[in-house]
Amino acid sequence: MSSPTAAIDPATFAALAAFGLVAALAFATLRPAAVVGRPRLVLALVALLSVGAAAALVRLEPPGLRLAIDPSTEPLLPTRDPARELYREAVLDFGADEVFVIAMETDDVFRAERLARLRRTTDAIARLPGVRGVQSLTDVLCFRWEPANAWIEVRPFLEEIPSDPAALAELRRRALGDPLYRRNLVSDDGRAAAINVSFRETTDREFIASGLDATIRAILDAESDADVRFHVAGRPHVKVAVYERMLRDLRLLVPLAIAAMAGVLAVVFGSRRGVVIPLATVLLATLWTFGAMALVGRPLNVITSLLAPTLIAVGSVYGVHLLARFEEESLDARSPREAALRSLEGERAPLLIAGTTTVIGFGALVPSGVPAVFELGAFSVLGVAAVTLLSMSAVPAALALLPPARAAGPGGLHRASERLGAAFDAALTAIASFAIRRDRAILVAWSALALGAALLVPRIVVDTDYLSFFDAADPIRRDFESVNRLLSGAVPIYVPLRSDSEGRFRDPELLRALETLESRAAEIPGVSRVESVVDTLRVLNRALAGDDPREERIPESRGAVTELLFLAPKGHLTRLTNANQSHANLLVRTGAVGTAAVNELATRLGELLEDGVLPADVAAGVTGNAILLARSADALARSQPGSVGLAAGAILGLVTLGLRSWRLGLVAMVPNLVPVLCFFGLLGLGVAPLSLPTSLIGSVALGITIDDTVHTLVRYRSERRAGLSPEAAVLLTTRRVGRPIATTSLVLVAGFLVIALSGFATLREFGALSALTMTICLVCDLTLLPALLARTRV
Repeated sequence: MSSPTAAIDPATFAALAAFGLVAALAFATLRPAAVVGRPRLVLALVALLSVGAAAALVRLEPPGLRLAIDPSTEPLLPTRDPARELYREAVLDFGADEVFVIAMETDDVFRAERLARLRRTTDAIARLPGVRGVQSLTDVLCFRWEPANAWIEVRPFLEEIPSDPAALAELRRRALGDPLYRRNLVSDDGRAAAINVSFRETTDREFIASGLDATIRAILDAESDADVRFHVAGRPHVKVAVYERMLRDLRLLVPLAIAAMAGVLAVVFGSRRGVVIPLATVLLATLWTFGAMALVGRPLNVITSLLAPTLIAVGSVYGVHLLARFEEESLDARSPREAALRSLEGERAPLLIAGTTTVIGFGALVPSGVPAVFELGAFSVLGVAAVTLLSMSAVPAALALLPPARAAGPGGLHRASERLGAAFDAALTAIASFAIRRDRAILVAWSALALGAALLVPRIVVDTDYLSFFDAADPIRRDFESVNRLLSGAVPIYVPLRSDSEGRFRDPELLRALETLESRAAEIPGVSRVESVVDTLRVLNRALAGDDPREERIPESRGAVTELLFLAPKGHLTRLTNANQSHANLLVRTGAVGTAAVNELATRLGELLEDGVLPADVAAGVTGNAILLARSADALARSQPGSVGLAAGAILGLVTLGLRSWRLGLVAMVPNLVPVLCFFGLLGLGVAPLSLPTSLIGSVALGITIDDTVHTLVRYRSERRAGLSPEAAVLLTTRRVGRPIATTSLVLVAGFLVIALSGFATLREFGALSALTMTICLVCDLTLLPALLARTRV
C-alpha cells in the first residue's frame, strides 16, 4: 500500500523534534520560575503548537484526516531480512502470492442446479469493476484431444450445463480425474467447488475503497441457502477485515480510554481540575504525535493502532503526580502561583527521570527491523516526550492561573473522594507497615516467585501470524479453515527455481527432477497441494497422445516440451514459469497458521531442496509472505533478551545518576524487573504465545512502571536526608505519595484493560497482559520496595 505523501522528510523532522523537545525540557527543568511566572505565554505557545499539529492532521477538502490506515502485512515484515530480496524477485517473476478463494460447499456440486448457481456466482463476480479474472469449473479451460480433426482443443470445461444424470456423472468423472482441477477447483469428494478470483493491480487503499470485498460477499449471500454455503479466504479478504477492525478499534477504544481515565481521576481527585488537567495534557500530546505521523506520511498499521489508547493510559499518569503535589503545597502556599512553583520544583526531577525511563522503554523497540514495531517505538517516544514537556510546562502554568482547590467549593464528589482517599491512605500505610515488619518473608516470597517465572521462560511458545490476530471462532478463521478443509490451502508458498540459461526449464531431465521435487513436497505434513509447470505439460502430453493415460508424462525431447508450452494458453503458466523458461516456481499451498507450523514447513521444504534432486546450476529457495512473517516473529523473540536488557541497563544508569546513588538505583530496578520476569513466566505457563503485540510488553512495561518507583525513592531520599530512619521514611513517603502512585497504577491498568476490548485477539492479549503486569508492579511497589528499603537501610 502506498503511504501518504510526507510533508517533511522524516529524518529532518526527527532532528528538529528532538532538538525542540530537549531544549524546551531543559528550559522547564532549569527555569521553573520562568514557566510559572509567565503562564499565559506558556499556554499560548502550547496552543500554537497544537493548532499546527491539528492543521497537519486534519484535511478540510474533503473533510477528514490525513492519517491513512494500512491493513497490509508489509509493516510486519522485517526490513533487514535478506530473504526479502528472494521474495521480491519471486513476486516479479510469478506475481504476488495473494489468493482470493471462495469455496462453495454443498451436498454435490455435480447437480444441474448447483452448477447453475456456481456459474451465476462466477459470472456475477467476473463482471465487477476491478476484477481481472475469475476461474471456476464453469469457465476453466480444458485440453482435449479431438480425433475428428486430430488436434488438441482448448475450450471451456463446461459449456452447457447438462440435465441428464449420465452427462453429469461424466462431468464428475472428468473433473475429479483431472490433476489440474483436483483440490484447486473441486474437492476430492465433489462436495465443494472453488471460485478463484484475481483483481486488477491496485493499492490496498483503493481496493478497500472500491468495496469489492463487500460486493462479493453480497453476491455470495444472495446465492446462499440451507443447502449451499460459501466460504471466503485470502489476504485481500483479510486486509479488508483488518481495516474494518482497526476503524472499529479507533472509534471505540480511544473514547473508552478517555472515559476510563476520566472515571478513575474523578474518583481519586473529586474535582474537575483533577480530571481535566491530566486528560488535556495527554490529549494534546496525542494530537502532537498524530500530527507528526501525518507530517512524515506514515499510516497507521495494526501495531501502531495501539498508539492512541496506550499514550492516553501512559500519559495520564504524568499530571497526576504534579496535581497531587499542588494540592499538598496549596495548603500553606500564599498563592496558586507559589504552589505551582513549589510543585514543579519538587516534581521536576522525578518527572524528568520518569519520562526519560519511559522513553527508554519505548525506545528499546526502535532498533527492531520490523517497521510496525519501529514506528510504534519511535512515535511513542515522541508522545511520551511531549507529555513530559507538557506536564512540566502547561500543567504548572494552568495551575498557576487556577484558584486553590478549597476555594472552588467542595461538592459531593469531592467529599466522597476525600473519604475514599483517607481510607486509601490508611490501607497503603498498613500495607507498608506490614512489609517493613515482615521484610524477610516478603523478600523470600518474591524471590521464589521470580525464580519460578525464570524457570518457565524456556517454555515460551513463539507463535504469530496474520490470521492469529483473529479469534479461532471468528468468521475469518472459520472460513479460512473451511477452505483448507475442502480445497487446497489458502496460504501460498513459493519455491522459486532459477537458472541463468534461457529455456533451461524446457529440458526434460530438469523437468523430471522438478516432478520428483513436487511429489516429495506433496508428502510433507501440512502441504495440501503442490503445483508446477510439470502438471500442465503432463496433461497436454496426454491430450496430444489421444487422451492415452499412459502418456500423462513429460515428453522425451526438448522440442516436444517447447511445442506443449506453445499450446498452453497465454497467461496459463504465469505463476509457474517466466516468459523464457529460465525460472520456474513450485507453488505450495498450505493451511498452516502460526510461526511454529510455517517455520516447520519451510524447514522441511528447505531440506528437500538440499537433497540433491536439482542440478547444481539451478538455485532454489523457499519464500512467501507467510515465511517472512514467521521470520519476523522469530527475530522479535530472539531480540527479547537484548531489548529488555538494553532498556534495563539504560534505565539503571539513568536512575542511578538521577538519584545520585548506585544503591538506590539497584533497589529501584528490583521491583520493576520482577514483574517483567513474571510476565514472561505467564507466557511460559501458556497464558498466551509470544506474538508481535505481546513481544512489546517486556521493555515497555519496564520503562513505564519504574516511574512510580522513582517518585517513591525521590521522596524517600528527601525524608532520609531530613533525619528519619528507613522505617519512618518509608511510612511518611507512603502517606505522601502512596495515593498518587496507586492512582497512576489504576490509570494504567484501566487504560490497558480498554485495549483488551480490541477487535483483534492478539491486541486483547496485549491489553490484558499489560494490565496484569501493571498490577504486579503496583503490588511490588507497595510490598517489595518497602521491604527492600527496610532491609538494605539505604
